[in-house]
Amino acid sequence: MIQKIATLFFTLVIYTNGFAQDIETFKVSDFNLKGNVKSCEVITDYGKEEYYFDREGRLTKSITRYNDSDYETTYYKYVLDFLKERRVENYMDGKFDRATSIASFYEVDTLENRRLTEKIVSYDKELLEKNVYVYNAGNQLVKIIRTNTLGIDKTDFEYLQENETTIVNQSVNGRPSKAKTISKILEQGEELKKVEEQNYIEGLPTSKTTDIYNSNGRLTMHKEALYDASTETWIVQDEKHYQYGEDGVLSTVKTKKRFGDSTENYIYQFDGTTANNWVKEIVTPQNVYTTRRITYYQESAERPKLPE
Repeated sequence: MIQKIATLFFTLVIYTNGFAQDIETFKVSDFNLKGNVKSCEVITDYGKEEYYFDREGRLTKSITRYNDSDYETTYYKYVLDFLKERRVENYMDGKFDRATSIASFYEVDTLENRRLTEKIVSYDKELLEKNVYVYNAGNQLVKIIRTNTLGIDKTDFEYLQENETTIVNQSVNGRPSKAKTISKILEQGEELKKVEEQNYIEGLPTSKTTDIYNSNGRLTMHKEALYDASTETWIVQDEKHYQYGEDGVLSTVKTKKRFGDSTENYIYQFDGTTANNWVKEIVTPQNVYTTRRITYYQESAERPKLPE
């Protein structure tokens, strides 16, 4: 699966269309699901994942079960459309583990330019980290100030627009850390989106990824490369090409590596509902199975109109 089901962590999103940046929240569509899904249980080779959504399609709880007694539960609390609280609770041998459980709280100041504050605390009410996200008048993220026991780090974002190409340069404490370029390309008459992201360590290039998306927003190519400082060239490590069936689900992944190529085929069984979500995925030739159990919200019947 492209959208791999895994334990969820909050990350900062830099939207590629140039609009506002924000703390990421997850919705039904982020899990390759459609319709008014209430919950989804995913059975994997390492255990089970459970996801619960509200009627607006927002993730409200996720559970990663490694076995019957070891699991992690994450809760998401919203006020209107804003995420106010996120709690990660870990259980070992069936008992709550306070030492590894944390909570994140979010506050927004919109008196002038938008400013979002994230406080990460332990269950012993110790402040572990504080992050302040600062936005400009156009609601673009321009700075992150991170404070923890190691000190203070400042991340700055610079936005450049060249015709239909957007460039986002990111630096940490004055040194380049990441550069993202979003552009449009034409291929066989279809307009595609190309996203290149280059990473730096101590100001020096280290790795690069390239993603191509089709006109439906589906990933069609992903390429990873490492920088060889001795030759000052990029060496491709992995290149994947994705194909989709008429129903829009993944059908084939072709991988090119330095020492050989491979092909994976994806076969699905669907639940037959209006949403038509898949409930079993089979990947060949490995014959790896993933099963999903999906429940839906019942549509409330419309109240009959009173006679005039």
